[in-house]
Amino acid sequence: MSYKTGCSIHEPTSYDLGGDMSLLYKLIRKQLFLVISAICTCGFSVIVTLWWNSQLAGIINIVSAGARLPAQPVLLALATISVMGVASCLNTYVSGYTSENMAHDLRMGYARHFSSISFADAENVSVGEQLSRLQNEIADISSYINSNLFQLLGDIIRFTITFVWLLFINPILTLATFLPVLPIMIYIALSSKVIQSATERSQQAKGRMNGLTETMLSLFPVIKLYDAQKMIYNRYDDDVAVWERETVRAERTRARLMSPSGLFSTSIPLILLFAVGGNMAIHGTIAIGTMYIFLNLSGNVTGVLMNMPGYIAAFRQFSANMGRIAPRILMEGEAP
Repeated sequence: MSYKTGCSIHEPTSYDLGGDMSLLYKLIRKQLFLVISAICTCGFSVIVTLWWNSQLAGIINIVSAGARLPAQPVLLALATISVMGVASCLNTYVSGYTSENMAHDLRMGYARHFSSISFADAENVSVGEQLSRLQNEIADISSYINSNLFQLLGDIIRFTITFVWLLFINPILTLATFLPVLPIMIYIALSSKVIQSATERSQQAKGRMNGLTETMLSLFPVIKLYDAQKMIYNRYDDDVAVWERETVRAERTRARLMSPSGLFSTSIPLILLFAVGGNMAIHGTIAIGTMYIFLNLSGNVTGVLMNMPGYIAAFRQFSANMGRIAPRILMEGEAP
């Protein structure tokens, strides 16, 4: 069977904006039990952590009151630490196993698509282009699923459960500490667009480099025959240099714009917490243990805000890759 350098089969002229989400939905539905298990183990891990903080706050209140510390709270705290370690390990294992299964389904769907096409259509497949997609788009999607998707999901779960629990403990201190952080969301929304634009330029430069690689693979005999290696290699070096420059620029842009959001989303709640919570603790409105809970768990609430520009940029890149690869994924049980 010969391989041609023409257009790939079923090459879409435009990408469906919902195609990436439909493909993600298919991957989640295929591993629905594992995804639900990962969500449940993450929620259980967060609840155990909150339980530990509640016990530690009680111990702090007993010690600060100058009373004798009973053995029962200490033994219960030690038991809670053990459960917390088991819950954390279980959450890491289940989320990692789930993400790897989803990445495996994606790779198998890509292979299943090509195994379902006719011999005549296979004649029009560009080997270099499909190899480039396998090494770039699918590799990037698998990397995102393994490293970012469940991390973002875990941060959202921690944020939600922790914020609701802090509201239950002391709604006045919770709102006074975290409500003023909402204007940072405006900055995050604006900065994420700049990061997205820089990331897209990097992706475009990478696409041009991959396109030239495909040409080199497909036309290597012709290039060798006409002694055009130097010209092609110089062009490839130029494309690599552009990709490196755009990638470095995108990373610098992300770091420059994420630093203020990280600073503001962390420092403002701490300043307000010490100002409002400290004043309430001095006047006896709240206990020292309650103040400790807010200090120790503030990162669960502000962590999502601090990392949001990076999450948005990574998801935009993930979404673009999913849109490009979606027409070539055939899930098990689907008609070709």
